[in-house]
Amino acid sequence: PLAEQYTKLLNKAAQFGLVQQDELVLENYVARKAVDGLYLMIAEEEKSIRKDPLGAAGKLARKVFGG
Repeated sequence: PLAEQYTKLLNKAAQFGLVQQDELVLENYVARKAVDGLYLMIAEEEKSIRKDPLGAAGKLARKVFGG
């Protein structure tokens, strides 16, 4: 499967110091990228809130309380 091919390729790359040890396990890599994506979405939301705090609060209140 693909995961095995990924592991073989990265093990060869690790021999030359091209890859960090935690990237050798596909599940670790995928989990880290998912967390990175989550933080990116949080940062974008925070940026929009900081741009218009009153508007963001109003949108949040409408979402929570309906309206």
